[in-house]
This record gives sequence, C-alpha cells and structure tokens, in this order.
Amino acid sequence: FWTILTLVVVLTFGAVLIGRTIAHEMEILKLKSDFVSSVSHEFKTPLTSIRALTERLQGDKAIDFEKMKQYFSLISQNADQLTQLVKNLLDFSKIEEGKKEYQFQPADVAELVTQQIQDYRKNDPQKGARIKASVSDDIPPLLVDRDALSQALSNLLDNAFKFSSGDGDVEVHLKKEKDHAVIEVADQGIGIPPDEMEKIFDKFYQAKNAIKHSAKGTGLGLTLVKHTAEAHGGKVSVRSMVGEGSVFTLILPIKEE
Repeated sequence: FWTILTLVVVLTFGAVLIGRTIAHEMEILKLKSDFVSSVSHEFKTPLTSIRALTERLQGDKAIDFEKMKQYFSLISQNADQLTQLVKNLLDFSKIEEGKKEYQFQPADVAELVTQQIQDYRKNDPQKGARIKASVSDDIPPLLVDRDALSQALSNLLDNAFKFSSGDGDVEVHLKKEKDHAVIEVADQGIGIPPDEMEKIFDKFYQAKNAIKHSAKGTGLGLTLVKHTAEAHGGKVSVRSMVGEGSVFTLILPIKEE
C-alpha cells in the first residue's frame, strides 16, 4: 500500500512539474513570437514612412523649400528611431550572451541629462516641446558609461511618450538625495496595473493595457534600463496609477572613488 501510494505521489508530482514546465515553455514561445512580431512592426513603420517621403521628394518637382525641409526632418526622426531600435537589439543580444561591457569614466550627469533632452527636442521638436526639465547642479561627477546612461534615459523618454496622451507633458528631474543621484521621468499616460509593476522590467514583457492602447514595442527598453542601472551599482523603480501616469526613478550611487 505504501509503495503504491509513494508511486502515485511521485507520478502526480512529476505530472504537475511537467505540466508547469510545458506551460512555462509555451509562455516563453508566445513572448518570443510576440517579440518578433513587435520588432517587425517597429522596423516596418519608420521604413514605410522613409520610403513614402523619399518617393514624394523624388516625384514632386515643384515641391517648395519649407515642405522639403519638413520631409527631411521626418526622415531624420524615423532614422533616429531605427538607430535606437538597433542599439537596443544589439545591447540585448550582448547581455544575453554575457558579453555586454561598460566603459566607466567621470562625467557630469547634469550635463549628460541636459544634453539628452536637447537631442530629443532637436530630433523630435513636437515631443521635445512637451518635456519639462528640472536639473540640479549640485551633483559631483560620477563614474558612468555615457552612452549606456544616455540610451537608458532615451528609452525612458520613449516609453513615457509612447504611453502618454497627445497633450500630456513629460517631466524629467535630476536631483541629489543623500549619497545618490536620482533621475525621474514622469508621464501622464495610461499607467500600470499594480499586479504588473514588477513584470514590466522582464524581457519581452508588455503590460496588457499597453497592448490595448495599441502602443506595442519590443519589450526590451525597460529591461535594458534595469541592466544599465544595476551595472552602475544602482537600481530602477516605478510608481504608477492606472489612468494617471507613471514615474520611473533611476538611482545612481555617488561614490568618492
């Protein structure tokens, strides 16, 4: 009797374990499938726009200078979007393979944040005009990887605008709190449900209300932000309310050496 009971328990446990493993693998396969679909969409949209604008420039011989200037600006914006996407994919690939390296050098974080906001305004004036910035000047130079930190901030800005309404402002704050430099990016967007707060930093993950909002992405931006923060000895967190917006906080330690 005890032998049979033990066998039943072992078989039941094994069946449950196999079932959970299969379910987990199916979930990963679905995430990867959604990821491929999202990446394809993210590439297709700017490429289609660039092609359409290029055809207009080639076909319309009577086009005026102002219209031409507008077309070139849109082409530049789409090219920057593709560049950012490729950077995210390459960095994610290096992280997955354990080959991602950071080049730490002393840097003025206030200047770095200000420069990133200026670049964003230059590349996309319409969105850039909606950025409200508050940058403290009492933060000492930090050992950071400028490219990685700039990309992390760019991903946070992209994320904020992607899930915000057309008239909502995005606020960027840089301040010093004790022995930490704190970068906050706040939006007035759709917000994040409480049960999905921790999941949004997982690779490929996209919040359900984001999919309903038709604001699909690759699901890598926040994953890269988290990796960059941790590589700098810091962390990233979020607080949010559905329908009111989100605040992403990037915390970097201020070290004497």
